[in-house]
Formats: sequence, C-alpha cells, structure tokens
Amino acid sequence: MMMGEICSFSNQRISAVELSPYNYTGVENLLQEMKGRKDASALPSSNVAEVSEGDILVGNIRPYLQKIWLATCDGGASADVLVLRIIDQTQVLSSYLYRVLASDRFFDFHASTARGGKMPRGDRKRILEFRVPVPSLDEQRRISGILDQMNALVNDLSSGLPAEIAARRKQYEYYRDRLLSFPELTEPTAMASPNTQEPTRA
Repeated sequence: MMMGEICSFSNQRISAVELSPYNYTGVENLLQEMKGRKDASALPSSNVAEVSEGDILVGNIRPYLQKIWLATCDGGASADVLVLRIIDQTQVLSSYLYRVLASDRFFDFHASTARGGKMPRGDRKRILEFRVPVPSLDEQRRISGILDQMNALVNDLSSGLPAEIAARRKQYEYYRDRLLSFPELTEPTAMASPNTQEPTRA
C-alpha cells in the first residue's frame, strides 16, 4: 500500500502556551541516524502542528540525516517536522509503521524527493507515495516485537561499552600506579677496587 492510504499529516494545531521542552519537537530536537529525540532548548511563540502519542515524526530538512521518532506523548512540532498519523489503527499499527520508516529504504526514498541547496527539504506529497508492506496485525506485532528487542540490545551494547571501557581504564590506572610505586632505593655501597688485595691470612 502507498503511505497516503495508511496515514496522513496532522492538520490540527496546538497553542504555544501548551508546549514545554518535553512535548515540543523541532527538527533540531530530532536525533540523527534514527536515534529518537532530545528535549527542546527553545519553544515557539505561535501555534504549531499538534502531535498525538503514537504519531510518527520525521525531520523534513536534510532527509539524509535520518531523523525520526515515534511520539510517546501528546504535544506539538515545528513546520520542518512531518507529523504522520495512522488513519486506521485496526489496519496498521503505528509501532509497525515506525519500524518500516526507520529504515535506509525509506530515508533513501525521502532524500530522493528533496529539493534545495544547503537545506534541502523533502517533498511532502511524494513521501505519501512510499510503498509500505502491510501484513496481518498479528504479523505486524511479531515483527515490531522482534525489532524492538534487537534495537534495545544494540542500544544497551552501545551505551554499555563506553562505561565498560571507562571502568577498565580506571582499573588499569589504579594497578599501574600501584605497580610503579616503588619504595625509595638506598644508595648502593661502593664496590671494592679491582686493585685492592685481599688481606693475608694469619
């Protein structure tokens, strides 16, 4: 199915007074390489597109940066963020569609629609032409579950390695310092001159 048959762009607006760093998403708050989002450091002064939990947010500036997030709360998003909302959750699960879109295949397509120089933007209409495989809901749940587990494992490894390295470095430094902390050596006694004769025995 084409994505336009599955979802549409949010056409609702939310007042700026309802926004906070935790529920507002500008394109600068979306992390590259499909790594989610961070809290906003600045808020808009005017109304923005409404976001509902379960919507899929895609950065539309420089699509090759692969910015995407499955919304975990209601809020708002800037004009440079595409807010995709499932039309019928009995047909397609947002968790499944998110996994389909969080892929090189989608972002290659997204980037191919972009126009502009320094800040190329994707074509909103063309994005809705992206084709999405739609298996049964049970199969969608199964696929989403497997991919969620794999993603969690990868993230655990990625976050765990620096901590493990830091711990091992501290351990190394401790033992290095211990091993290289020698007691001060006393001056060696003078060696006998080779010309010194042994005393004669009585």
